Amino acid sequence: MHPLLKRGWTFIIEKIPFAITGLIATSINWGLYVFLVDDYLPYMWATIVAYSSSVILNFFMQRHFVFELHRSLRSAFALSMLVSLGGLLIDAALIYAFHNWLIFSDQEWIIKGVVTGLVFFYNFYLKRQVFEGQKNKPTKDPLLLDD
Repeated sequence: MHPLLKRGWTFIIEKIPFAITGLIATSINWGLYVFLVDDYLPYMWATIVAYSSSVILNFFMQRHFVFELHRSLRSAFALSMLVSLGGLLIDAALIYAFHNWLIFSDQEWIIKGVVTGLVFFYNFYLKRQVFEGQKNKPTKDPLLLDD
């Protein structure tokens, strides 16, 4: 397989378990958000409650199904919650921004979908760092080295 195709395939494959657990957590996030927004809570509070609930569930799913734990569970949980707090701030800031952009101001599903997609990559790379630490850099293939 061509090295570029192999890198592309690896890029996609390594995110599938994260995407599946994220889909479950995102369903909780979206469901709670849509249930709570306007009828029970203003959109900022609905975002905080929904996101926080999904983050705790997601930590345990990622621990068991996605990443190898290379540190203590306690430190991984604390660091994961810190990363998630950053994700919450990004999520809330983007929700706020889209609500103030008149084109999207009343399109809850579009707003939440765009925001969720953007926060996905932030979460993947930082959570991988939390659970697994610094990845070993691949060694160069000796057959590809120039003389």
